[in-house]
Amino acid sequence: MGDCGDMYLTNNAGTSKASQAFWQVDDVEAEVSELKARSVVFEEYDMPDQDGEQHRDRRRCETAWFKDSEGNILAVSQRISA
Repeated sequence: MGDCGDMYLTNNAGTSKASQAFWQVDDVEAEVSELKARSVVFEEYDMPDQDGEQHRDRRRCETAWFKDSEGNILAVSQRISA
């Protein structure tokens, strides 16, 4: 038996349509730029108030979504003031 952090194969990876993890950041635009420099591709969804890869919602957050190598949906998000 391996350690708790061991990776394992599964047929379920990347099958969820919901975001699996969010990271709260201080500057979403800077994080997107840095991740793009590392070849991360951001998702574009048909949503109100979406500007390219980023979405501003009614709760005053700016969020950008991307997928990991297994197809899981991940995001960086920044709270913004009114």
